[in-house]
Amino acid sequence: MKLGIITAALAALFFCAGPASAVPTQQPKSTQATQALTYGNIVSHFRAAGLRTTEVQKRCTIFFEGEWRNSNVYDYVLIIVENSDEDVQVTFYFTDAHEMNWVTEFLDAPFFTKRETENLFALVNAHKPTEVANVGRYKVEFHHWEPKHAEILVFSFTPNR
Repeated sequence: MKLGIITAALAALFFCAGPASAVPTQQPKSTQATQALTYGNIVSHFRAAGLRTTEVQKRCTIFFEGEWRNSNVYDYVLIIVENSDEDVQVTFYFTDAHEMNWVTEFLDAPFFTKRETENLFALVNAHKPTEVANVGRYKVEFHHWEPKHAEILVFSFTPNR
């Protein structure tokens, strides 16, 4: 009986750990990025994942997904991909730990080398509200907010010159 309770408690703890336990989930990747980190490639990546989408204008696309947890609670994620002359910005607005998978999916994508992916996960897991870091080929401005019922992660990638 005690073993069952302990197992259930550990499973609940693991499930509720949420974004702090975000780690890459794909097979080991090479040291070379295989796809350029461009607005078009990022949009294609999320479209291929089957997320619903709306194009706001030629430089901004929004992806979304959600489901009812119960009759009163709707869990969802919004992913906003924006392109400017200097950088590409990807914003994740999500309401539960399950939707954190989209952040993991993006950071594990072929846009980044293994080392860049590790450094980006380190930014997420540091839980600092704002940080600017050189991550491989990019200057990354990272913002992390936790309003009352959601979490917001913003990555702004500017190529190092």
